[in-house]
Amino acid sequence: MPRICVSVADRRFVEGRTFAEFRIDLIGGMPPIPPGCEAIVTCRPKWEGGAYEGSEEDRRAVLEKAAPGAWAVDVEERSTWRPRRPEGVKLILSHHDFQGSPHGLRPVVKRMQAESADYLKIAMMARTPEDLRELMRVQRELGARGIVVAMGEYGAPARVLAARLGSPWTYASPTQGDPTAPGQFSEEILRDVFRYEKIGAYTRAFCVAGDPVRHSMSPALFNALFRRAGLDALYVPARIPAGSLMDSLEAIGIEGASVTIPHKEEAYRNCRADRHSEQARAVNTLHRRGGAWEGSNTDSRGFLTSLESFAGHSVSGLRAVVLGYGGAARSVAAALSPRNEVLITGRNEARARELAEELGVRWVPLDRVASSAYHLLVNATPAGMEPDREGVPVPADDLLPGTLVYDCVYTPRETRLLREARDRGCRAVGGVGMFVEQAILQAAYWFGEDIRPAMRETVAEFLAKTE
Repeated sequence: MPRICVSVADRRFVEGRTFAEFRIDLIGGMPPIPPGCEAIVTCRPKWEGGAYEGSEEDRRAVLEKAAPGAWAVDVEERSTWRPRRPEGVKLILSHHDFQGSPHGLRPVVKRMQAESADYLKIAMMARTPEDLRELMRVQRELGARGIVVAMGEYGAPARVLAARLGSPWTYASPTQGDPTAPGQFSEEILRDVFRYEKIGAYTRAFCVAGDPVRHSMSPALFNALFRRAGLDALYVPARIPAGSLMDSLEAIGIEGASVTIPHKEEAYRNCRADRHSEQARAVNTLHRRGGAWEGSNTDSRGFLTSLESFAGHSVSGLRAVVLGYGGAARSVAAALSPRNEVLITGRNEARARELAEELGVRWVPLDRVASSAYHLLVNATPAGMEPDREGVPVPADDLLPGTLVYDCVYTPRETRLLREARDRGCRAVGGVGMFVEQAILQAAYWFGEDIRPAMRETVAEFLAKTE
């Protein structure tokens, strides 16, 4: 099974390690190896992304002095020398590139394969779906001899999913320490959230796909579900740039995805969408079946269920203002429009008008929200979530006392919009209920209706921990 190697760059995190990489160039000298620790020692030069600036002769001496007692020594493929090491100490040949494209890797891989190193490590930035696809191809080719690291936030899910292709370990930061490379997860997240050491060749892979995704509760919730239900499945956050959703999901081998900003309309255009998606023309749930992508929309049903639960009755006959014009706004407006008067607004007037016309509802200028005499105001924009936590979609003066304000943002739970709405005498509710209800529907879409009891138990436990 794959292992977690903690990359130690600070003496405070040396003790208690059982499998660790000691970055001599960052620590400032080789610390004593903890008893029972399989230690990888390396002294990364500045010319390959490290901090060591001495001569190559001195660097070689540093590594050879540290080799006795180590499990392995890591040296760069581009080095003109290979360290002497005691019998039994393994050699890791590595290649790090923070600037180049993985598509120039083939000659490098061939040179590395020709050497007698025990393991081959390749770490490169992943910026596009094509980069991800190539790095995953190299991992598949190297199998258990290779550790292929897709660096950067776009490459982060591939760091975890490479274990399905035979990678013997991945690198992690200490739980309380800083990462030594971009996109690196902490050991706690890898072990407790992703259950990295249990990943196998047949582990099913799911993700939340969006930009940003750092705020998402979904990985913690779904991985807890998989653990409770005894499923050999994994759920990772996947930050994906706009316009490359489907290619990215296929590149990293995803079976199902929770789709969020800004991909819901792209998902709708590129899958077989079900009836729940048609009115909103947006998909927030994807599943790959029989070689094709199928899609559904659980946002509309999740929103309406949570809204009516908060209100205590079915919602009809209201004038509702929906702020936004993306996939979430589409879903909210579609849920409300059959039984309520819906008005769409947003900062981009053209896009708000376009969505209103498409859905057959009214448009209202953003500066006329207060004068529209609404009963319900719904924020379906990113205002209030990372990185704009103090953002608000409308000024406080537009919040009408006595009305209901619903913020689809669920992280943070208490947004500035909710605080200001309560101060103005509004009834205000955040998006946790919508998140929960749509997630229950997603789980049933992927795994069948029998999963619902386990999901509801997981949700109750999850919410109790996050209160």
